[in-house]
Amino acid sequence: MKLGSMPRGISWPLVALIALGVAGCSDGGGGDAGSAESASSAAGGPGGAGAVGASAGTGAGAGGGDGVTTGAGAGPGSSTTAGSTSSTSGGGDPSATSTGATTSTGTGSEPVSCDYPAEYANGSITFYTLDMGSTEVNCSYPIVGRNPDVVGHVPFGGGQYFAAMNTTDYDAAAMCGACVEVSRDDGRKVQAMVVDQCPIATNPKCTAGHIDLSKSAFLQIGEEREGYLGTTHGGAAGKISWRYIPCPTTSAVSFRLKDASNKYWNEILVEGHAHPIEKLEVEINGTWQTATRQSYNYFVVGDGNMGNAPYHVRATDINGSTVEAMLDLKAGNQPASGQFAACD
Repeated sequence: MKLGSMPRGISWPLVALIALGVAGCSDGGGGDAGSAESASSAAGGPGGAGAVGASAGTGAGAGGGDGVTTGAGAGPGSSTTAGSTSSTSGGGDPSATSTGATTSTGTGSEPVSCDYPAEYANGSITFYTLDMGSTEVNCSYPIVGRNPDVVGHVPFGGGQYFAAMNTTDYDAAAMCGACVEVSRDDGRKVQAMVVDQCPIATNPKCTAGHIDLSKSAFLQIGEEREGYLGTTHGGAAGKISWRYIPCPTTSAVSFRLKDASNKYWNEILVEGHAHPIEKLEVEINGTWQTATRQSYNYFVVGDGNMGNAPYHVRATDINGSTVEAMLDLKAGNQPASGQFAACD
């Protein structure tokens, strides 16, 4: 969501709607495990008012229903888990496609060691769809399709296989853009990319090790009626394990400014990366300054004033590889000249 102007230094709280249904946040009652709905939440970037609704997304002003919570923010939402769930999110403009002149990189061609978090041998999964209330996704990637749900930069299932990560493993957006492989004990597997958050604050299912998959991804290893899988993590069926994997992308890493016209304040989003992003820096007056990552995955340096464009930026992935670019003050993705080094 674009921002005309904003007071500096404001952070918005993450709010969430209470999930409905048996397979989601409820611990009791009757009904089919796969038929429950949950509501999603919006979390805080600068911007407009959120919404109220039983299964309505917040963050962009979606509303309706008879929910009990409100959301605020131009940025980011989160998913709450159920047999089927909904998520809200914060994101950019799906139609923005302009590219800027960039320079960059220095990763080399030799693979490095993959410095990923450990595998979860005892995990669990549920599913959600965007039409259950999501107006955006928490990692701020663009939603480019609905029915079927498609999120930009997702390299699996034509963009349909994505995931909302539990609060602990989401790690304040550190795992945005990470790719995971989820396995069931009967041998079925699915690969997905993290684009959203599943908040433990409003959903007891979203403990460490839990992933809320898109419905399309979930159906690759389970049936809708099963709803909540992971017998060693509270689910009714199917032992679930999952691990982080390199994303199968060879195109250049890209950067996007949150406000295409504001030369006094801005934030930067990194997209299309093969590995999770560890750090973003901006060179200001000859000195590299480390940006602070927001919960909705944009990075901001200080009060957001980076001086005059072009902005010299450098992203470092979880393995220590870097790419650089010069960003113009304009809308859309601006690519670096390369991708992060492969890892094994």
